[in-house]
Amino acid sequence: MNPNLPACLASRAKRYRELKASGEAAPVEALSIEVTRRCIARCVMCNIWQMEDDRPELTAAQWLELLVSPALSALKELDVTGGEPFLRDDLTELLLGVGRLKAERLPQLRSIAITTNGFLTQRLLAVVEEVIAPLERAGISLVFACGLDAVGAVHDRIRGVPGGWQKLHASIEGLKGLRQQYPSLTLGIKTTVTRYNIDQLDQVCRYAEEQGLFSIISPYILTSNRYANLDADAELALTATETETLKQFYASPRFQWSYYRQELLRYLETGRMEKPCSAGFNYFFIRSTGQLFACPIIAAPLGNITRTPLPQLIDSPAATRFRQGVGAFSECTTCTEPGLERYALPFEGSHYLRLYQTMAREDFLALHHHLGLEKYFP
Repeated sequence: MNPNLPACLASRAKRYRELKASGEAAPVEALSIEVTRRCIARCVMCNIWQMEDDRPELTAAQWLELLVSPALSALKELDVTGGEPFLRDDLTELLLGVGRLKAERLPQLRSIAITTNGFLTQRLLAVVEEVIAPLERAGISLVFACGLDAVGAVHDRIRGVPGGWQKLHASIEGLKGLRQQYPSLTLGIKTTVTRYNIDQLDQVCRYAEEQGLFSIISPYILTSNRYANLDADAELALTATETETLKQFYASPRFQWSYYRQELLRYLETGRMEKPCSAGFNYFFIRSTGQLFACPIIAAPLGNITRTPLPQLIDSPAATRFRQGVGAFSECTTCTEPGLERYALPFEGSHYLRLYQTMAREDFLALHHHLGLEKYFP
């Protein structure tokens, strides 16, 4: 760890306050690309599968053309999501292309994170077998977040796919085999908490521990933008008793050093989320059609990268206004999205500095490593 971390974070906190006041842009360090809205799952907590867009998806060549933009020269993390990314016939082409861009165009890129439901086992493993060695040689780690909402039949009911659990488990087993050969391959699960699996969380954690997987366990999010599920609250909502069960789960020793669980516990008590956010500063989200968003949750498109160059969109008046309003939007107060903290904590500075000053050193180092924040501190 950088021995000058406190001074570095204090400097970043000062810079963030200045950028927030002015709305000025910052170097983009993280980017999420929704390479498709197509999905073979029928999840109760997501309506993407009902909202498939007839407009063409960006091709692998178009995504790679985007990634050579000077605006992304400081990119450290690329998230590939969907829909289901492995429905793309050209996913191998895209991933290998990113690896080739590493040396000259993306020198700071450290990881590609892929979110998948794991149902297309044969295709998934074939793609990974083809790309993992070139990416590892290029210095890029491949990270998998596999959607796992329960162990067994409950998972199938939540995902709306009979036999889905067995397919996902087979994908995880196959990826574990590849991990033995390629240590840069990082594997984990992402669980969305609803009333359907509130009593399954301990079992999910045991499975993750037995398989050597990291785990991200977070409440469902309602959004007209990312998951198009504003009509699902009545179906997904937890009762008061179930909310208490979730509080007890997050308060367990299993999460004793997790920053996210502390924020969730506060949110479950107060109904308001107050974690830092750097959306629109060092992070952006791009839809499969090329629409650019500062935040995946808030439906406020900044334009389309197929019509306007990315640097121009990032510096636009709309993007400036968004950055000035970060934290004040109504969606911010209920945002339980677990991924954005990876980009926000090192960028915003002040929250992470307080954690450094108040946590036991061993716990802080565990948190730092768990979130993979080394890449944000050269």
